[in-house]
Amino acid sequence: MVLVALFLVNLPFVHETLTERRISRSGQDVTAMLVKAQTLNGRRFVDYRLPESVDPKQLRFSARVDGTTWAQAKETGELVVRVVPDKPSANRPVGEVPSNVFGWIAGVSDVVLLLAAVLLWRRWRRWSRHEVVAVGEGLVSLAAHGSTLTASAPQAWLARQQPGDQVSGALHLVADGDLVPGLPLSGLEQVSGSSYVVRGRVVDARNGRVELELADGFRLSVETGPHRIRADIRDSTEIRGTLCFTPTVSRG
Repeated sequence: MVLVALFLVNLPFVHETLTERRISRSGQDVTAMLVKAQTLNGRRFVDYRLPESVDPKQLRFSARVDGTTWAQAKETGELVVRVVPDKPSANRPVGEVPSNVFGWIAGVSDVVLLLAAVLLWRRWRRWSRHEVVAVGEGLVSLAAHGSTLTASAPQAWLARQQPGDQVSGALHLVADGDLVPGLPLSGLEQVSGSSYVVRGRVVDARNGRVELELADGFRLSVETGPHRIRADIRDSTEIRGTLCFTPTVSRG
């Protein structure tokens, strides 16, 4: 999502930059007709139309220009515009005052998005990195989220783990019953072994899977299977099930 957002916020700036290059390299000077000349907050603007031979649709364009260009255009009713042949929208009046609006927007947005990406990465590291506390038959105890959680895990993976190992992966709950409205947020309460009662807020529900937000901000995925979801989005809810750990498979 961050990459998509970066693409979208930078698209106008990139388009403007490429258009400016085309105008500089292959543009031709034509005489445009002045439609309107005005000043706003000390800045001079002109509205103009290109010759009909260049722009049959006779679209109206606007630009900010310097004082000399503005005065000459107002006096003569014309101004010189550099335009790319067969692309009337790619034009620039000679004497235009360049604008850095798109550049500033792209720059500030890039910084904000990169900071958001760093925060998301740090959050992912926090919720996906765990320390192995103990390993048993089909179970692993992990130091996670400020507490020790016991979860079911693949036996082949468990055979390779030792207390003190740093592992990465995702926790999720396999529901034993219906998802019902419950008490305010609290978190994970162990019943026995990998059996837990979870209390949280529903933030997403679809296709037999619910995502809960717990009191510490941790989001836990719940596989509801055939059981009913009787709590609505944003409702506090309570559910009992088996906590499972899916290790991240390292490649290479």
